[in-house]
Amino acid sequence: MNVTFVLVRPKVPENVGACARAVHTMGFKSLRLVSPCHHLDEKAKWLAHGSVHVLEKAEVFDSVKEALKDADFIVGTTARKRHALKHLYYPIQKLDAILKSKSGAVKKAAFLFGCEGFGLTNGELGLCDVVTYVPMAQRQPSLNLAQAVMVTVYEVFQALQSGAGAAAGPRLAERRAFARLADNIWELMKSMKVREPAQGLFHRSLKRALNRTQWTNADIAVFDRFCKQVRWYTETHCRDGEKEKKSDA
Repeated sequence: MNVTFVLVRPKVPENVGACARAVHTMGFKSLRLVSPCHHLDEKAKWLAHGSVHVLEKAEVFDSVKEALKDADFIVGTTARKRHALKHLYYPIQKLDAILKSKSGAVKKAAFLFGCEGFGLTNGELGLCDVVTYVPMAQRQPSLNLAQAVMVTVYEVFQALQSGAGAAAGPRLAERRAFARLADNIWELMKSMKVREPAQGLFHRSLKRALNRTQWTNADIAVFDRFCKQVRWYTETHCRDGEKEKKSDA
């Protein structure tokens, strides 16, 4: 599994440098920046001691979606829970189990970190498959950006190391297969004239929920077929019912 760490709108060059150092220290190489501060500032390089090459090779993007476009599994990070996304939250100690469960299906995982001032927006967290947080004894002060990255990078390193020698299990379905199934389920619901609530929220939640499962391609195929069969039945039944009504009239 390839892993990239994405900093969204970081404001302090020193924090970016320290994050690059954390990434390199735990053996990772990929750092991405979305609309960053001057990340090649001398202060950033000083904090990136021994890891300046990670800083200099960091990819810069204009939007979060662009930075995540090749990610199969997206993990958001936050210091505070958002009520609308409470079903996505896992303490960082659960990362080990989450990553191991997806190891057969995920080629690239992305870990998303917000800026120092207010973190990630609800919209940005909504792009994530899961959201993780570091349990703390005190609500304030929260962890500094570089500290949060260090804790997360260490947990990811531990998870991948402990899973390196594990016996290979069944190959899990990839993200695009789950997305296709979510679309099929939604098309089925629409054919049954089910109204979607809250401007697409259910459809997005469905995709995230499916992507968190441990299904294989064979499992996906079963549910794909189920959706198609039910759609065929409902559409055929509706046509026959309309014909009967017309003939009665």
